[in-house]
Amino acid sequence: MSNLKLNQAKLLIQEHKYTISEISDMLGFTSIHYFSRKFKLQYGLSPTDYAKSINQ
Repeated sequence: MSNLKLNQAKLLIQEHKYTISEISDMLGFTSIHYFSRKFKLQYGLSPTDYAKSINQ
C-alpha cells in the first residue's frame, strides 16, 4: 500500500504540477514530515531532492 503511494508520489513529482505538500495531502499522508521520511527511506532522497535531481 505505502509503496504504491510512494510510487504515485514519484510520478506526481515528475510532473512538476504540484508542491511536495500538495502531493503529500493528495495521497493521504498524515503529515509532510511523515511523507518525506517514508519517501527518503524508500528512494534514498527526500522528495525535494528527488524533484531537484530530475529537474536538471
